[in-house]
Amino acid sequence: MKRVLLAFVTAAFLAGCDSASEQAAKHLAHAQQLLDEGDTARAQVELRNALSKDESLVAARLLLAQILEQNGQSSQAFAQYRKISEQDPKNLEAIRSLALLALDMHAFDDAERYGNAALALAPDDADLQALAATTAYRKANLSGDTDGMEAAAKQARALLKADSKNLQARRVVVTEDLRLADLTSALSTIDEGLQQVPDDRDLHNMRLLVLTRQDDKPAIEAEIRKMITLWPEDETLDRVLVQFYLQANRSDEAEAWLKGRIDPSSDKPQTRMVYLRFLAQLRSTEAMRDALTQMLDEKPLPHDIEANLAQFRALRAGADFTLGQRDQGMSEMESILDGVSSDDKTAPETENLRIQLAQMRLTAGNPVGSRALVEQVLKDNPEHVAALKMKSSWLIDEDKTDDAVATLRSALANAPNDAQVLTLMAKAYQREGRNELMADMLARAVETSNQGVDESLRYARYLAGRQGYGSAETVLVDALRRKPVSQPLLTTLAQVHLAMKDWGRMQQDIKALRERFPNDANAQSAADELQAQMLTGQGRDDDLGRFLEGLSSHAGGSLGPQIAIIRNSVRQGQADVAYQDAQKLVTDYPDAPEAIVLLAQLEALRGETDAARTRMTALTEAHPDFETGWQAFYGLEMQARQPDAAQAVLTRALAALPDSRALNMLQAGRSEQAGDIDAAIAIYEKLYAANSNDVIVANNLASLLASTRSDKASLDRAWTVARRLNGSKEPAFRDTYGWLAFLRGQNETAVSELQAAATGLPKDPSVAYHYGRALAKAGEAQPAQAQYQRASDLLANGAHGYPGLKSEIDQAQQSLVQ
Repeated sequence: MKRVLLAFVTAAFLAGCDSASEQAAKHLAHAQQLLDEGDTARAQVELRNALSKDESLVAARLLLAQILEQNGQSSQAFAQYRKISEQDPKNLEAIRSLALLALDMHAFDDAERYGNAALALAPDDADLQALAATTAYRKANLSGDTDGMEAAAKQARALLKADSKNLQARRVVVTEDLRLADLTSALSTIDEGLQQVPDDRDLHNMRLLVLTRQDDKPAIEAEIRKMITLWPEDETLDRVLVQFYLQANRSDEAEAWLKGRIDPSSDKPQTRMVYLRFLAQLRSTEAMRDALTQMLDEKPLPHDIEANLAQFRALRAGADFTLGQRDQGMSEMESILDGVSSDDKTAPETENLRIQLAQMRLTAGNPVGSRALVEQVLKDNPEHVAALKMKSSWLIDEDKTDDAVATLRSALANAPNDAQVLTLMAKAYQREGRNELMADMLARAVETSNQGVDESLRYARYLAGRQGYGSAETVLVDALRRKPVSQPLLTTLAQVHLAMKDWGRMQQDIKALRERFPNDANAQSAADELQAQMLTGQGRDDDLGRFLEGLSSHAGGSLGPQIAIIRNSVRQGQADVAYQDAQKLVTDYPDAPEAIVLLAQLEALRGETDAARTRMTALTEAHPDFETGWQAFYGLEMQARQPDAAQAVLTRALAALPDSRALNMLQAGRSEQAGDIDAAIAIYEKLYAANSNDVIVANNLASLLASTRSDKASLDRAWTVARRLNGSKEPAFRDTYGWLAFLRGQNETAVSELQAAATGLPKDPSVAYHYGRALAKAGEAQPAQAQYQRASDLLANGAHGYPGLKSEIDQAQQSLVQ
């Protein structure tokens, strides 16, 4: 961190000040004196006093910002620099610091904006040039612009050649080497950087990734151990080393290593805590709790336990809570907190205990009590990372994304390598529809977690959802190198290869699932499902039939394979065979609701509607909690063109399962078709309040608000909910986003999105109407008329469930003629 720069006030300036300005100048002069004496705490007080007298005193604010930055209080320093930039847009020191701080905090939009402004003032500044290369590389990478990445990397190489200490340029060069799979060059560049900055976490993370790709196990172990030495308080690294040992079937070494690190005479609890958590991972939570109980019963207590007794009691309380003894666990946590002395009420350990209890309360269904504890912690310590994470999660769920991002930036300033903070930041950006920033955060979370399973899955699924299958494959393979015995990683990799139609690699994935999890029923079932999907994708219907027959013969009472055989018969046009097999299945398993539903559906397919209805009535009476049964019964009545009977089924279903998302969605759709828009919106609002992460509910709510209401509050609400749909490939989502863009005056975006939606939903008259409106606004009268006519034709040919649309189309056509 750069040294604090002192600002001086001239006597001439003092001579002309009024009373408040003169007092501010005196406080500033005293602050400078205190800094010369090394008393930064009191200097900060004096600087804040100066600003309270004169907010426009740039010298005091700049000095305060520099002290905050030097002390690692990045988010507070950023706020002070930003105020200076607002007062003085040409203040290079403030704008340059804003750019570099934003880059450190992964606020890439701010980094680019302030970086460009700073470069305009100092075009030869190498740090700013490296920042520009970084943001350019990032943007090119996200858009798949290979030429752009190469150009940015070339600029970074030139900067690094000119100054080997340019750390940011070095990071870009290493990233490009990794992309090109030039691992030798990447490792050499990393090691050169570590000779100059031996404790740079990013370079160490990159080094570990390179060694993992090289599968150099001795070097991997040495690197993890070195990182643990550098960052002994980071428990994530202990888990990485333990995972390394477990992968190598060296669990005894892992346990011995962790146990050997425990120092009973120490006053620090971390090593024993890590060991206990390892027991929970390797064996079970119950085994860990039993071992901890024995430790707590030791007389005398080991000093590391005695000095941190509350933390070890809290660990046992957490185990009790996890094992189902929730009241006991929370009661113990409350007892621990009640016993904290007044001197320790705001100690970091006490704050952590409050957050642990807050998490328990949230899990137990007491969000109000949870929030109260979180706010209490943040009142005492506004930079508590765990509390900031919990608060930001609530803010995201409430769509208060601006506040959430600001909260997370504070957390990131204090914990730049916290993968959970980065993941939450990605979630906030996703809510805002800022996909590039979301992807940045997801990628960064993978890196900082050292290819953690959850982080890698999230990023890979995002990439696959954008048809970036090759990139998704790379992310998953890197994670599997770190943890080869992971069913979710293998299963997701197989799904990526399925999408790629890479049958050879998919078969390898399935084989790995079978071999690595021979006694795991879930893994074997996943392998079976993937095998069936692969055979279907290859069009090998005969092989699929034989495979399913083989599964059925070894099913051991499981109906899944037999039901799959019947459905495959239907798909192949063998409805009679399917019907006979379904009858036999119900005879063999008369109490299996899945079999009964299947037979009823086949009866309806044969035109035996009354028999199917009788069967489904009996099923729903016997199994009122079987959601699939209600859905199938409703579908049967709709197929029979009995809307009143369907509504009666749905009413009974909701009485039995009032919180069912699927059933409520059906009811919302019926209410909309009946013209009861307020009722439909109310249902979607209820579902959204229950789970604001549900993108389908979000789309339907936003679409209904945008299509049926014109007041500003409703449209603002629709936009807040729908922003996340930006960049989606789903036609229905693009229609919602495009129509809202049209209503907000963003017609270029509207035309692009609605064109794609109209292509993807050619039989939806409302989509054609929306596209026509956007074309009309763009001055494309003839294409607009064609879309209006297409919408009218679809309505005339039987499209239903669009109350009021015909009138809107007529008005639009009249407006086009005028």
